[in-house]
Amino acid sequence: MNDKFSSSEVGAKIVQWYSCILSNSYKEATLLKNEVQQMLKRMEEDDKMLAYYSLVEYRHNNILDKSSKTEPLEDQFKFVETELDHYLKYLYYFVSGQDEFNNQKFRTSIKMFRKAERLLEHVKDDAEEADFLGYMGYAYYRIDQYLLALSYLEQAETAFRRLGVINNAVNNKQVIGAIYVELRQYEKGERILQECLNESTHSLMTGVILRAIGLSKFAQADYKSATTYFYESLEIDEHRNSYYGMCTLTELSHAQFKLNINEEANITFRKAKASVQYFDDFEFKTRCKYIEGLYIENNFSMVDEAIDELYEARLFFEVCELAEELIEIFDKKGDNEKVIKYLKIAYQAKLNPETIGDGQE
Repeated sequence: MNDKFSSSEVGAKIVQWYSCILSNSYKEATLLKNEVQQMLKRMEEDDKMLAYYSLVEYRHNNILDKSSKTEPLEDQFKFVETELDHYLKYLYYFVSGQDEFNNQKFRTSIKMFRKAERLLEHVKDDAEEADFLGYMGYAYYRIDQYLLALSYLEQAETAFRRLGVINNAVNNKQVIGAIYVELRQYEKGERILQECLNESTHSLMTGVILRAIGLSKFAQADYKSATTYFYESLEIDEHRNSYYGMCTLTELSHAQFKLNINEEANITFRKAKASVQYFDDFEFKTRCKYIEGLYIENNFSMVDEAIDELYEARLFFEVCELAEELIEIFDKKGDNEKVIKYLKIAYQAKLNPETIGDGQE
């Protein structure tokens, strides 16, 4: 069992600690400082989070050192904001946004990132600013706000290339390629992804790019090519054993069912379902329910339940994608009632992303 804390968990606790400093809550801040120190001993390696801890610790100690011991405790924590405090507030919102993002609360993460963006002038490190731009772009991508996502991701790619951090530049560029695929500009999307593949020097990134090309082929109903790319990505150990490998297994089983190679598809699906349970991922648990209902159990209540769950989670692109598959299936069967039902669902899913809200709590 892995008893290490992720850097995002530690970051979330540092955010709580700094919140207490901002609200003059001395006793709570001291308790949280001690808790953070214990968590750091078991944190996965992350230099940026250690730097964030050091800055908050400095602010914590600095306030106490400058305080008169005769003042009430609640007065000791009052201070005038400095340049350091502006930067700490930036980190507060950025790390809060990362935590929400990692918990798949993408709209709430954007709310935090927007507040961080207003303090970006206080970030003096170009690499850190590029990192922020990439996060912002990816968060907008996850709520299907493609134009905003492209703007931030292109800025991030340019900034990382200027800094010579090519792996990070490629990471942002492959998301740009995925966006063009989702916009059904398949030729452009695949050209960008192939360029990324040629530049990639990290096996995990290579696996992600191969999967993205496979998804493009799947979207074009070229299921045989899709399976080829999915298999190729799963041959990479780092990819197969990661969260992205879980996604690829699920998508491979879906492609195999589309090709009517059901024996292989069932074997892959069982592996995918076990992986999804291990990673405890909501979206892919729901996708597995959809696949199982449609291709294994022939249970359309399961299918509808999966689509409803994705809709409630505001995963509108995914809803539209699955609804369009059902439209095609029922159109071939001549079931116009079902075709109209899923056309309405797809239409509503396409309308929803036009409004950006902070309603995802």
